Amino acid sequence: MPEQPIEKCKCCHAAAPFVGWVDFNKSCEDRRRPRPFPPSTEMVPYHRCRNCGFIFTKYCDAWSPEEFRARIYNEDYVKADYDPEIVNGVAATVSYRNGEKLAALLAGSGDRIRLLDFGAGGNPGRMGQALIDAGFRVTSYEPHFAESATQVEGKYDVIYSVETFEHCHDLAGMAAFLAEHLEDHGLLYFSTLLHPHPSAGDVLNSWYIAPRNGHISIFTFPAVSILFRRVGINIVQSLFGLVGLRNPTHFPNHIFV
Repeated sequence: MPEQPIEKCKCCHAAAPFVGWVDFNKSCEDRRRPRPFPPSTEMVPYHRCRNCGFIFTKYCDAWSPEEFRARIYNEDYVKADYDPEIVNGVAATVSYRNGEKLAALLAGSGDRIRLLDFGAGGNPGRMGQALIDAGFRVTSYEPHFAESATQVEGKYDVIYSVETFEHCHDLAGMAAFLAEHLEDHGLLYFSTLLHPHPSAGDVLNSWYIAPRNGHISIFTFPAVSILFRRVGINIVQSLFGLVGLRNPTHFPNHIFV
């Protein structure tokens, strides 16, 4: 394998040395059952930041949306991101249940607030459908599973993003986009698996570091905090999960004040 240069961290801009290679066909499902994709000869280089611990690859940085859809988010993607409950209907899936939980968290807001589903997985996605069924107004933004992304206009009271940040390669662009569309007293609610910092020497064995799933940006809490602090959003690890705030929220149930 060719020697890899030290890269600049996408979160804090510190030095990020090469940490190792990962088989492009490695998926999150490899740990559950016989791996759905055979080993490949295509190897993906990952780097780890010395300062904030962010782990990432620049392997896909030059890809177009069409190339992402052709190589990762294609008809075989379900093998890498399998939800066995889909056979029982959308309402039985993890994503739909996550939407029900968020609807309960925002109880009392109803159609008085605007929600943006960033990385929806559809239009609407399963989580968005649960929120719509609960009476919320949801805009679904999905750059990978649709030929063209839904137009996002104005600001939103709640932007939620579940298991999406790890798929993003342009982190500065992603953070700026979310900051642009979040109301000053709005709530950014998101989930991505945070790795410890400092991480172990064998961190690339983590089931979550999986190129075939599109997991190309692996965060630590310091990394995601620094990334969003640059755009004026403070990240908090709460009982409800990871949230981002500029100012206290003004929701009727007085949550996150």
